[in-house]
Amino acid sequence: MLTDSNRKLIENPHFKLLSFLVSSARGCVDEPVLYGSLRLIDAAARLMDIMEEEGLINDDLIRLRELIKEKMNLIMHDEASFVEFLDYISQELARIVKKANSERTN
Repeated sequence: MLTDSNRKLIENPHFKLLSFLVSSARGCVDEPVLYGSLRLIDAAARLMDIMEEEGLINDDLIRLRELIKEKMNLIMHDEASFVEFLDYISQELARIVKKANSERTN
C-alpha cells in the first residue's frame, strides 16, 4: 500500500520524467544507437508537457513539441528522415533561443 507521500512522488511529473530518463539510459545499452536519440527527443517533449503544466511554455515551444510528437516515429521506417528531423528540431530550438534572447535584451 502506498503512503500519501509515496503516491505524490510517483505521480509527480518531474519524478516520472526522472524515471523515464534513468530507464532510458539503461535501455540505450542494448538498443540500436538511434533509439537513444528517440528516447531523448521523447524526453524533450515530456519536459515541454511539464513546462506547459507549470505555465512555462510559449507558442514556439508548443509548436516544437507538436512537431516532435508528430515526427518522432520516423525512426521506425525512415532513419535518414529521422536524422534530418533531429537536425531541423535542433535548428528550430536554436532559433527559439535566439528569439528569446533578443526579446530579453530589447
